[in-house]
Order: sequence, then C-alpha cells, then structure tokens
Amino acid sequence: MLHFSQVLEQVRQIPQARMVQSGIGVWVAWSGRLDGTFNQTFSDYGGLLIAETQSESVWYFFDEEVYTALGRMYAWGRVETLPMFIQAFPATLLVGQKLERSISVSGEFARQYIPMPEDMEIWLHPNLRKQLAGIPGIASEPAGASSGMTKVGWERVQADTDLTYQSRLAWHCVIKPLGDPLDKDTAEGWRAISSEFQSLLQKQGRKFLIHDGFILFTVEGVRAFREFNREALALTMALKGPGEEPGPKYWPSIMVAVNGRRYDFGKALPKKIPLNWDVLAPDYPHMSYSSAFLLGSDFTINAARYISRGAAVKDWCSISLAETGRRKSEGALTLSYPSTLYAGEGVNCFYCGLTNHEPADCPSRALDGLAPGLWERSAAVGVDNLEERFQTLESALAKDPAQSIKVMLADKPGKHLILRSLFEINHPSQLRTLDIVWRSNGRKMPDGLTQIVKAEGEYIWDAFRALRERNTEDFENLITQALLRYSRGWQPRALQGFWAMEAGDWTKAVYYWQDAARLSNSPMQRSYCNHLLARAAEAQGEPHKAINLYKRALTESPDWLEPVYRQGVCMVKMGFTDQGMAYFLDLMRQDPHFFNRILIDPELERGRLHIMSALWGPWSRARDTAKEYLEELKSISQNIHKHFPEGADFLENFDRRVQEFGQLGKIKNYVAFKRLVEGCEDLKEDIKHTIETEIREMKSRQAAQFEELKLVQREAAWFPFPKMLRDFNRDFNYCAVKLNWMRTATMQIADNFRKAQEC
Repeated sequence: MLHFSQVLEQVRQIPQARMVQSGIGVWVAWSGRLDGTFNQTFSDYGGLLIAETQSESVWYFFDEEVYTALGRMYAWGRVETLPMFIQAFPATLLVGQKLERSISVSGEFARQYIPMPEDMEIWLHPNLRKQLAGIPGIASEPAGASSGMTKVGWERVQADTDLTYQSRLAWHCVIKPLGDPLDKDTAEGWRAISSEFQSLLQKQGRKFLIHDGFILFTVEGVRAFREFNREALALTMALKGPGEEPGPKYWPSIMVAVNGRRYDFGKALPKKIPLNWDVLAPDYPHMSYSSAFLLGSDFTINAARYISRGAAVKDWCSISLAETGRRKSEGALTLSYPSTLYAGEGVNCFYCGLTNHEPADCPSRALDGLAPGLWERSAAVGVDNLEERFQTLESALAKDPAQSIKVMLADKPGKHLILRSLFEINHPSQLRTLDIVWRSNGRKMPDGLTQIVKAEGEYIWDAFRALRERNTEDFENLITQALLRYSRGWQPRALQGFWAMEAGDWTKAVYYWQDAARLSNSPMQRSYCNHLLARAAEAQGEPHKAINLYKRALTESPDWLEPVYRQGVCMVKMGFTDQGMAYFLDLMRQDPHFFNRILIDPELERGRLHIMSALWGPWSRARDTAKEYLEELKSISQNIHKHFPEGADFLENFDRRVQEFGQLGKIKNYVAFKRLVEGCEDLKEDIKHTIETEIREMKSRQAAQFEELKLVQREAAWFPFPKMLRDFNRDFNYCAVKLNWMRTATMQIADNFRKAQEC
C-alpha cells in the first residue's frame, strides 16, 4: 500500500506563512522506477515539486495548466505502460519567511492510501470539474472511488490522444533603457546594449518588436523562460565586466516579464503593466513571485524593493543568479532591513530620507549639533551584529514607529547607535546644520562646521525656534521682523525656505534658498545654500538637476565630501547604480566610514541589490587583507620578542597594540578591517624605526667605548708591572673582540641585536 501521509511527512513545516495561495495539489504514486522525464514534464507545465519519496511525490499548480499536464500524461500512458496513480484536488500553497514552500491539504485527503498501481490512473476532485471546460480534448467522468480513497465523488480524467497538449504558459517581456532618450549618452549606451539583447533574442530564435525605445517579445514555456533569464543575466554580467568600471557596451536597463494570459502583446504593453518604472532596479528581471518560483534553484528571488517583503504570489519580485550560477569570485552582502523603519509608500523625507513620515514630522527636527564620533562607534559593529541590531530595532518600532523614533533619538547619545547613524547620513539638510552654519565664522565646508562662535542676531533665533515648534503665528511675526532688520541677510531667506518646504510649496522654497545663496557672505554659506537647492531637486524627483547643483556646492567648498556622496545617491536613484558606485568607491578610499553609511542609507533602495553585490568586493578584499596581516603579525611578534628582553618598554607597548589588533580583527566591519591594516603598517614602521634608532645608539655607544678603550690602552702601556700588564691585555683583547664583533655584525638579525644589547 502507498499512503499519502508518507510523502506529506516530507513536506516542510512552516509555522508562520508569508504568502498563502489557493491552487491545485497533485498526489503522484508509482510502482517500480519513476521515468526520469516525469518531473521535468510537470515542471514544464508550471508544477512545483513540494516533496518526494522513492514511490510518491506531491506537487502544487497555480492554475488550470495542471489539466494540460494531466492530458499530456494521459496520452503518454496510452503509448507506454506507466504504472502510475495521479490525483488532483484543491490545495493551498504556503510560502515561508525565507520563501520556502509547503502545501496544506484537507485532513481527509491526507489519510488516503492506495494499492500499488498497475496502469495509468488519473483522478480528479469533483470541485475541479468546471475548470476543465476551457481545455480542449480533456474531460472527466464520474467513477467509483477505489478502496482507501476519500469518498467525495472522484472523477476519472479522459483525454483525446490525438492532441499534443502543449503547455500554454508564456510570458510577455519588456526591456527598457534608463535615462533620457534625447540624451546623447543614453542614445549611444542604449544602442550598444540593445544590439546585444537583439543578438541574444535572434540566437534563441525569438521574434521581437522595437517601439518607442522598448524591446518587446514573448517567451513560451517554462524551460525557455528559465533559459532566457539565465542568458540575459549572464549577458549583463559579461557586458559589465569584472572590474569596477562597466564595459563600453553596457547600459543599465529594466527587464519585466508578465503572464501572457493576462496581457495582450502589442506596442501598448508597457503602459498596461502596473509598475512604477522609475523605482525598479536595473539589470535584474522583474516578475511575479508565482513566475519566479517556476525558475528553479539556479535563481535567487528578491523583493522588488530590497527592504519590502512580498505578501502575495502576485506581488512583484526580481531575480538574480544564485551562488550556483555565479562566478566564484562573486558574492553579496546580505542584510534584513527593519521594514517598520525603511518601508513606506511616501517620498523620501527632505531631512532624513525615510518614507514613513512628512518633513514637518521628521524626528531630526529636534536634534541639536552633530555627532563627529558616531561613525567611529559604528565601525565597532560587525555586519553579523548589525543584523541583530536591525531585528531589535524592528521590535522596538513595532507599535508606533514615529513616536518610538522620537523617544529613542531623545535618549542619551550612546544608545540606539544604528538609528542615530541613519539620521546622521543627511545631516547637511537638517535644521541643526543651519544652526551651525549661522554660528560659524569658517570660510569653507567642512572645516567651518567646527569653527563655531557665539550666536548673534535679533529675531532670527526666535524665528528658528518657532520653525522647530511649528508655531505658525509666531514664525510669521518673527520672520517679518527679521526681514526688516536684516534686509540683506541670508538667514531669514533660509528660514523661509525651510518653512515653505515643510508646507510642500517647493516653488517658494527654491526661490527663498536661491535668494539666500545670492545674499551669502562666504563660500561656506553659498555651498550650504546650493546644497539645500540640490536636495530640493532631489526630493522632487529630479536627480539629474540635483547633481549639477551639488557640483555647484563643490565649487565653493572643494574638500566637502557630502555633495560628492549625494551625487552618487542621485545616480542610484536614476538607476545608474554602477556610476553611483564609482562615486562611493572613491569616497571609501578617502574615508572608509562611507562604507557603513552606504550600507544603511534608506535612499539607496533602487540599487540595493547592485550595491550589496558591489560592496562585497572591497569588503571581502579588506577582510582577506586583514586576515593576512594578523597572520603576519604572529611571526612579527615572535621575532620582536627575540630582539628585546622581557620587560622592555617597547615590548610592553607592542604586546598591547597586538592585543588590540586581535580584538579589532574579530569585528566584521569594513572600517575595522581598514583600521587593522593601517595599524599593522604603522606598527611595522614603529618597529623598523625603533630598531634602527637602537642600532644607531648602540653604534654611538660602541664608538665611545672604543675610544675610551684606546685611551686606557695608552695609559696602561706605562705600567711597570709585567703580570698586571698581562692580565690587562687579556681583558683588553676580550673587550676589543666584542666591540669589533658589534661593529661588523648584522644587527638586523634578532640574535645579534639581542646579544649586542646585552654586551
């Protein structure tokens, strides 16, 4: 007997389902050895293998394509002897938090058992009969249930063996270039990669349509769909090349696939697809989860937005090549971001970049001063520990995120490090920086942020407090007085810009900040105002315009890295993640702390998949280099202990630093790795300098001792006592030999160095 419960025991248990989808379950049982093509056939018709034993399997199908598969199996069973039992019934697909898949069936079905099948038998639950109406050549007829089957009025499937029962699964695909089609670089870049995609489609024998800058085509069948996605991802990887700079034929593009039954193919297809094309990550094909599940283990399924989580199989996701399909040198950092903090349907807040509140409600409005040591403390948090802190943050913000954030930011500075760091990323656009710029006598950014003097000026500081408190009446009265008092001052205009921005009046905000830039008295103030203008363009969804304004801010303060970082963020928002990474990698070379900033920045959502892969290279190289230095440090430690006697001051300092490096090496953080390497290099230089200094001092002492010895020899030559002179000559020769050895021996050798010190 074959019991359904035996294969159900192999089904993965999912305590908390992320997705639930009603569909069709199929129980398959067979005698002897299963034909090797059976599983491939069911997979080609959209079946998901849930569990399998040596003589049974259980499958799940999303829709009526299962009946085409049953018709194919019926026809196959009439040509060959297939001792197989197939039963289709209503079932529910359960998808876990990590996209693991399970199936839920009625308890009465789970208790079924059957004898070993001798021929092909296909049984259908009566509730599924109506769905057969649209499948030509397939029908069912009532049949008495076999012993051990649930008594529900099962029907047997009949099929016309003259039909082929080809799979009707198909996907309409769209490839769209990024950028302005009228831009010269976009036109040239798209022309290059478009020709590559056309060559791929021609090689696969697919017809395609080019319209309004889109490439439109259809892929029929699961196997062909799987192959196209594999080839498209491999092509994109090859065109990008292994280095940090993409190849000349690469251009970022968005790929989308939709179910061919739900959409008509034609020129209007891109407009019918309910997607915001401006937020999709380029280079990774986008599709529904139900389509992605059919692709198999060679692909990794990612949420369409990195920080979001699909809740239904119809939701959008993107795919990438799994580890089995990547080159060995590739990898990716992985983090689960707290959705209560990062997720949201709104636009990025002007002040902090989060999407779960408006600028007028931003918690950053209550912050005072900057936190220069914050990123140093963040460097002590490893990537593995960062995941734990994210989970803790998720729990802490579960009930009321907005209020919880305000309470946590108001806590003492040392607490809630990650949350505080997140709000530090965009500090130049926050009110606390306006406060600092007002009180600075510096000439340029960023040095001017530390050159603070006493606050001066009437009305403007009261107006500033009224702005923070959202006191409309007081603000309007005070700003009017401030404008009368400082008719040529830039501060009142800057305040008016923030007030208008919080009210959502971007036209006025830009006007006021332009006026403030015109009235500014120093390069620092002008670069700050231009930064506000750039941020305004960025917040309004005009990243290309923002980049030019950030460049203008840099002309006034060339050493200020914040506008450079924002240019990289704007590139990512436009979809040009590789170009954005070029900015980021250069910044990381200047200041490693930018790595941790990039890792948690909520405004890099569109390119997060690319970024996490791109960061893997420098992160893994820094990790491996740090590991090599730690290994080298062991041999250096053994060698240096041979140079100096125990208790030497340098040796105690050396041991203390080695111990610190050992602790630093345990932190899986890019900055920690870099600090370790830099520290080891400094230590090696210190060792070299100390030994060279000690050798010079020893040679100096030896020269003085040699001169003193010669003086003693001349004085002793007058001794009239032969026996005493003989003893003196013996001692003299001993000293002369020692001094001569120290003069000619190689002091870089540890034993010689130590021996010379002891002489």
